[in-house]
Amino acid sequence: MASPILVLVVALYGAVATAYAEARRRAEARPAWARHLGALAVAAHLGGLVALAVQMDRSPFANASQALSFLAFSLVALYLLLEATSRVSTHGGWFYATAAVLAALSVPGLIAVPPDQAAEAPRDTLRSLHVGLALLSTAAVLAGALLATGYLTTYARVKGRRVAPGDAGPSLQGFERLARRASLLGALLLVPALGLGLDAWQRASDPAPMGATVGAMAALLGLLTAAFWIWWRRPLKGSLAAWLNLAGAALLLVTFALVHPLGLAQGGR
Repeated sequence: MASPILVLVVALYGAVATAYAEARRRAEARPAWARHLGALAVAAHLGGLVALAVQMDRSPFANASQALSFLAFSLVALYLLLEATSRVSTHGGWFYATAAVLAALSVPGLIAVPPDQAAEAPRDTLRSLHVGLALLSTAAVLAGALLATGYLTTYARVKGRRVAPGDAGPSLQGFERLARRASLLGALLLVPALGLGLDAWQRASDPAPMGATVGAMAALLGLLTAAFWIWWRRPLKGSLAAWLNLAGAALLLVTFALVHPLGLAQGGR
């Protein structure tokens, strides 16, 4: 039951992304149905992940495919929160399109953990919670990177006088508002994830991989906190905050390449 739902949300995210992108191309407000369909898709995605967890008797990110699906859900759920709190709805196409790609890549291997392996794996709820929070904060970092890219692109167009003051187009203030909230959410999610990571580090039989991850998370927390402060208190230096958001995304990519986060959760259920 879980797999068909998780496949269906790929099409739903694609349809919503197309509606947002077309509305932006025409300089129109996004259609109301796209907002409702997006919320419905997020709810369906959550239901599919819960059904998958029940079916596998494990957390819904026990392998790479499941983690990608959970990350896609986290990204669009985060976007819905950002849109609702900021009243800026012109950048949803990027989020839904990225989520559609991540969800599509996750389809192979969604049920890839053999039942006997799941039954033999010892329970480690705290470590699973750590990985879940880490994936949620990853979605916030990814959101900040998407918004930072849009901000820097628009800023370059403004500086190059390729956008006249009265022209319709992306608003720097809109990017600032969304990126500020994304940076704050990422930092807030990282705090408990870092605390749980420290606990897992102390209990790990091989502390080196977990120690590297904890160090990277601490550095990422510093980058997101600095980005949030600049977006909030020094908006004229938004380009610096944007580069900090991009640096955080780069740090995540390097950390994931060197220490696979799911390897730290082996046995977590």
